[in-house]
Amino acid sequence: MSLLTSAATIKDSMRYLCVLIGLLFAWSLEATASTNLSHPRLYFTSEELPKLQKLRKSGVHAKIYKNLIDSADWCLTKTPRKAWIAPVSPDPIYENLYDRFYGIMGDLAITEHLAFAYALSGKPQYGEATRQWVLSSCRVWQREAEGQPDGGKAYSVSRLLKGISVGYDLAWDRFSEAERKEIQDTLVRIGRLYFEKYFQTPTISGPGFHTHHAVVEWSSFGVMALTLLNETPEAQKWLDATTRKFEEHLLPTGLAPDGAQVEGGSFWASTMQYRLFFMDPLRRVTGRDLFARFEKQMNADLALASIASINEPGYHQSYANIVQQPYYAQLDYYAPILLFLAREYRQPMFQYFALWDRSLGHIQKTRAITPHGEQLSFELGGYAYVWYDATVRPKAENKKLSYHFPSVDEAYLRASWKPDDLLVGVWKGQIIVHAGGRPVLIETYIQEPVADLKIQSVRDDGNIGVIQCGTNETNRVTIELNRTKRTVTISRNVAGDWTWWCQGKPSHEGNDLRWDNKTFVHVREGAMSEFLPEGYAPLFATGFNKLKLLDPLPMKFPKVTIKPSANNRAVLEVGFGKPKRQ
Repeated sequence: MSLLTSAATIKDSMRYLCVLIGLLFAWSLEATASTNLSHPRLYFTSEELPKLQKLRKSGVHAKIYKNLIDSADWCLTKTPRKAWIAPVSPDPIYENLYDRFYGIMGDLAITEHLAFAYALSGKPQYGEATRQWVLSSCRVWQREAEGQPDGGKAYSVSRLLKGISVGYDLAWDRFSEAERKEIQDTLVRIGRLYFEKYFQTPTISGPGFHTHHAVVEWSSFGVMALTLLNETPEAQKWLDATTRKFEEHLLPTGLAPDGAQVEGGSFWASTMQYRLFFMDPLRRVTGRDLFARFEKQMNADLALASIASINEPGYHQSYANIVQQPYYAQLDYYAPILLFLAREYRQPMFQYFALWDRSLGHIQKTRAITPHGEQLSFELGGYAYVWYDATVRPKAENKKLSYHFPSVDEAYLRASWKPDDLLVGVWKGQIIVHAGGRPVLIETYIQEPVADLKIQSVRDDGNIGVIQCGTNETNRVTIELNRTKRTVTISRNVAGDWTWWCQGKPSHEGNDLRWDNKTFVHVREGAMSEFLPEGYAPLFATGFNKLKLLDPLPMKFPKVTIKPSANNRAVLEVGFGKPKRQ
């Protein structure tokens, strides 16, 4: 045998040995992880918990922990529900549907938040409150195991299963054996009904069911299955079905290829939340890692494109700090996702944006309250604490400042990565301009979208970004962001007056609006024919605007009308300081 042949043989043998060692290591890892069946098991283990508890004393973790406990103390003032909200039919304005949905969301947001507070603090008052809320949710909502499942029920009931599961897992030591059996029985009865009558149906198990509702429902069902592994024989079958659904449909096609969510940006956030809610414990409990395989599908470009300013705790108006998004989907809704993605993929940019949210750790109480007093709430505070990784240093390092999402006819231009700078978003021809920490021009909902204003191109040479909408001179809009001059110019060729609204309290003089932070809007062509300081009050409703909601923070906003020039042309300039006269 020649030396060359011998070397090749040795090289091949070493390659095979490395492959064998890798397979043995992977098998060992999965075998070890699959035995992680003690509680807590979902978002941390009992071995990981002391380190997490220690982190609460310093740095960003200390700030998140303070917010977490502040909200947990608020939760202690609430009383667990006593009576079931039964389905009602007919339900012409969807009042019963939203009472049930918001009711479950509110109950289980409190339950999960208290459970995280107990685990991370070790304080018995939070553990006892978690125990009461979990048992209350089981007893009040157990009749969801009756009747025929459908999409309207599943969207709420699946979240019920997840919330009970998280409370049961994180506060395991607070329950007696009889109480654990009661919780298990409740989950199994509801879970069995929904698996047999809903999740196994061709529509729900098939490839066509793959966007927001699908991710929320399957993820929640999967969290329950992970919680019940080794406690009911059906859990493994439920988990296998959920994992297969994630691998075949929810991850490959849950978002559009460009990273957008075809149902809207707020649904991008909830889609990502529920992916993480399941995929994180799936790896911890079973060793099955979907994050590396589907990294490309965990696209956060939409968040990077649209986050405009710092988020403070409290109720929000729509578009307050994320362009094009409603009041319940501002940065507090996005930031925990970015914390996880920063940790998972070592992305400083995600960490940078997530830390713009100064409410990290709080329970999210939205302005949406039904006439019967059910408030839409979300629990992301505990997740923010356990997902934050201080070793990922926040840094704005992305050179890309313009984004185009053709799948949803949406585009963005950023002046920089600084908070409160100029940021323009266009969705289906409707424009929002953010400047100085607030939206200063909002077309959304004030008038019908103009036809034929589809985005044709997005160009950027580094200094000037341009969005071109429309295909002809009759209906054409050109938006130019000049980073050197720090201005946005909107040239609009559309017949008829142009009406929009804004936030804040600008002063008005002639063709100018000015805010106290030196932001301005100046009409360069056409004329500002009307300015009404409180001329616009958004309709606060849901269910195709049939159900009017209570609003703890109602506001009226300035409304502006621009009369175009004789050739149907209007030109606006937005910037800082004083506008340059033409």
